[in-house]
Amino acid sequence: MKLREFVDEFSEAGHETSLSVVNSSQPPTVFRMLDRLFTGQSIGVSEVSRALSEADVVRLRRNGDVVAESNFEDVRDAILAVNSDIYVTGSRSLADVETPDVVSSLQGLRFRVRGYPEGSKGKLLLIEISRYIEAMALRHERGELHTGFQRLSRIADERGTRHAYEELAATDLDVHVYGVGDASPLDSQSVTVHTDDAAEIRNGWFVVFAPPAGEDVSGAVLVAVTDDDTEWEGVWTVDTDAARRVAAYLDGTYGG
Repeated sequence: MKLREFVDEFSEAGHETSLSVVNSSQPPTVFRMLDRLFTGQSIGVSEVSRALSEADVVRLRRNGDVVAESNFEDVRDAILAVNSDIYVTGSRSLADVETPDVVSSLQGLRFRVRGYPEGSKGKLLLIEISRYIEAMALRHERGELHTGFQRLSRIADERGTRHAYEELAATDLDVHVYGVGDASPLDSQSVTVHTDDAAEIRNGWFVVFAPPAGEDVSGAVLVAVTDDDTEWEGVWTVDTDAARRVAAYLDGTYGG
């Protein structure tokens, strides 16, 4: 099973999925930012006004049913009104990650996002979900965490990322990082470093939390792949069996 094959398991058809902004008090520019975030995705975005309804919320619907709801300002603060520096510099730690329900509940949906600079907000969505899964692993403190960085130098260059992985390595998690190059700032006794120039490592973005066998804990996996770093295609899902399967593939293929 290649990483791209895992992504291809998720049909792009699926359920009819939409986001609706109800009785928004946000400036129109904020709604346009949300709309642009999902341009080209299989997700409709609309703005509605409804009497006797909660104000300023975003609702996620699947086949017409509301499956998640978040305050619009939480969505704004998590994704729309920030850039990647919030995590790169460490100004938002893993302990502070509070991914809005309407974002985390998009799991299981095939997506495409543009790379920088054309689609910076779309790529920030990948960063937010990555941190969401890493925060899950940090809270549980056991199991396996597998993360692909494309270039391992990112761990050294990004203070926030390095600090996050020092935190994760200080737990009982079995932490694995993958990429091309060197990750020398990390303690090799606490983190297993897989240096490999394989195409899916150079061009793969993945974060996998697989809880220990026998524990009733949800695992999660994000996998995105690209051919040229301009468009990423992927999926994330809160699915323990899927997380363990991808973790086993990575360990079996690159564990040596």
